[in-house]
Amino acid sequence: MFYRAIYILIIILFSVDFSVAAQEKHEAVGRPNFLVIFTDDQTYRAMGYNDPLIQTPHLDSLAAEGLVFNHAYVASPICAASRASLYTGVFPQRHGVIALNSKAFGAYCAGGNRSQLTLGSKLTAAGYETALFGKSHLGDPTRFGFKQGKECADGKALAASHHFLQECAKTKRPFLLCLTPHKPHVPLRPDKKWLDLYETGKIPVARNFRESPEPLSINNQGVPQQTLYRDSDYRNNYKNLPAGPPRNEEVIREFAKAYYATISQLDDEMGHLIARLKKLHLYENTLIIYLSDNGYFLGNHGLGNKITMHEESVRVPMFVHWPAKNSRWNGVRTDALVSSLDVYPTIMALAGLRMEKHLQGKSLVPILDNPQMKVRDYVFSECIGVGGKPGEGHRMVRSQKWKYVLTGANEEYLFNERDDPFELNNAAKSPEHHEIRLKMRQLMAQWMQANHDRKHPHFHSPRK
Repeated sequence: MFYRAIYILIIILFSVDFSVAAQEKHEAVGRPNFLVIFTDDQTYRAMGYNDPLIQTPHLDSLAAEGLVFNHAYVASPICAASRASLYTGVFPQRHGVIALNSKAFGAYCAGGNRSQLTLGSKLTAAGYETALFGKSHLGDPTRFGFKQGKECADGKALAASHHFLQECAKTKRPFLLCLTPHKPHVPLRPDKKWLDLYETGKIPVARNFRESPEPLSINNQGVPQQTLYRDSDYRNNYKNLPAGPPRNEEVIREFAKAYYATISQLDDEMGHLIARLKKLHLYENTLIIYLSDNGYFLGNHGLGNKITMHEESVRVPMFVHWPAKNSRWNGVRTDALVSSLDVYPTIMALAGLRMEKHLQGKSLVPILDNPQMKVRDYVFSECIGVGGKPGEGHRMVRSQKWKYVLTGANEEYLFNERDDPFELNNAAKSPEHHEIRLKMRQLMAQWMQANHDRKHPHFHSPRK
């Protein structure tokens, strides 16, 4: 009996040691690298895989092997607020960066231990090499968790990224690289070789194009009750084209040509980055997440810029590419509703790290494992207009079929996204859609309460 007990104990101890060793080996080999490409002002339609007119062969190739998200939305369709949400995993009125108030991010990170709650901090603490190069819009990246980083032009950002990858290849440590190009944000001044890819006369005008926007609160890009359309006077572009209204069809075609050409130039630069990953033998274990900080208007609804809750503004292109999973995906598209807030928890989950309770996004791992899955029934977004205060601006809740928008002037919009994808018909006042309006408004009320968004000047209980 004694020897039998000793034998069993040895077997148990051996099994425990083996399982621990196996787990350690899995963690050492299995932790992926992460490359997050976060562009600036790229609307969801402006990718070759969504519109064959757009010349993006390198990105299309990645998407054709990976998993494409058809319905990806940002936490806020304006640069600084959107970026702060990506790195913190919370909505703007929680981190305090509303509109373009990037200085508020320093105050947020300085409060308590919140600088240790950013994505960069978490990956750095977990042993990852971390860097952010390109457009920060929030100050020095090393102040919000990245080991390396700087605000710099696209050429310098690419050079710094190449050097960073080379060092990672030497140390063989896993990495998180956030490459944040300024493209295709204005000024639009692409080289001639990219402009030559597009023939102005063959560029179509969208169904919801207008020369100037209707004076409606949903189109307002400023504070409540103000009629403001940003970039109307901005002309530092190809042919001095205006970036905002009024613009006729001829002007918008020329502007779109420059915008698409800029995206083609961006695509070429991303091609060089992917080639560097392959040359350094980092490609196979690198998960690439591609998305933009917000969309962009090309005369849609008569607008330029972003900021509103129209699809062209709040919806962005997004795909994931990972050789470890590509054979399962092969360019499959998912209609699951996803948010830019989901990037942080997804990376945490794939890195094998404990999920933080404060995060407001969802891990997309269930969708990565099965593209038929979904992680939410509704997606939300908010945007304080330029010059606005907390509680002002627009709010959105979207389901697969319906979008409800509450504007800064407390006006309601309801769009049937399946039948009216260009958002031309407001169904909010239709008796036929009374119940769905109340349901969506109640969801908005719950979201606002959960996010301490109680300063909205008009919103109280759902209307009857």
